[in-house]
Amino acid sequence: MQNPYDPVDQSDLTIDGLAIGPIVESIREQGYVVVKNFLNQATVKKLQEAFNTEVPITEMRAIGTDSGRTWRAHNLLAKTRAADDVFLDARLRAVVDGVIGKYNQINVTTLFNTLPGETKQLLHQDDGLWPIPRPHPAFLCNALIALDDFTKDKGGTHLVPYSHTWTKPVDQSVDTIQVEMKSGSVVFWEGGMWHAGGANVTQDQERMGLFISHQVSYLRPQEIQLLSVPPEVVRTMPHKLQRLVGYHKFGLGIDGRDPLDVLADGVVVNPDAHLANHWRSLAPDS
Repeated sequence: MQNPYDPVDQSDLTIDGLAIGPIVESIREQGYVVVKNFLNQATVKKLQEAFNTEVPITEMRAIGTDSGRTWRAHNLLAKTRAADDVFLDARLRAVVDGVIGKYNQINVTTLFNTLPGETKQLLHQDDGLWPIPRPHPAFLCNALIALDDFTKDKGGTHLVPYSHTWTKPVDQSVDTIQVEMKSGSVVFWEGGMWHAGGANVTQDQERMGLFISHQVSYLRPQEIQLLSVPPEVVRTMPHKLQRLVGYHKFGLGIDGRDPLDVLADGVVVNPDAHLANHWRSLAPDS
């Protein structure tokens, strides 16, 4: 019997002209893939506008950097509705399902801006947060969408192809490739891929991007969406997005009820639950 948590076979699936199978296969084989023109420029402009005018952001030191020249807006789904359509994009959903299976949820949601003067991150593995021995099945799938053009000088992301299959500790001395792609394009990578944000050595060019990480639904996400996105906000979301932020059917649910039913009515004790005397009164005479 097939494991319900196995990756979904997307080999014959095409959505809006994009063949999903080859993308998933490239991620499985080499650890990453770049898809050009994933978002149109109208969507890109909407996201940039939200980041610049609507979304509270922080100055954040990245892994191995201390310049403070990166701005980040984590917990994005609590701050704006501008990106909802991106999270629900059928092509994105199909790629994630193909890499880590259909029982997945959102792990991290971040708009970021790498400013001139930012230094290079240390190579790292995003799935290293969970102490699961390697090798292991893929349980994390990342998507990084370029809102500005990604170039080497602006700090395009460093990747180490095939490193998602390695079991040795991350080695900072290995050769990397740097992702260069136009605004609207996306790079997907498997969670075990060694990667790092690059140094922005330009004088006046920013590198804005949207980072979306998904994980299998039985792991705790880095951003605890059940707490970080208020219930009154989740109630306004489309059904699928509600599932993706953690209100999915898993195991016992909430006292045997669907979490979305509990979100709607606030009843955390199953209405069919009764004290022991009730059930004893219904038991046949012994």
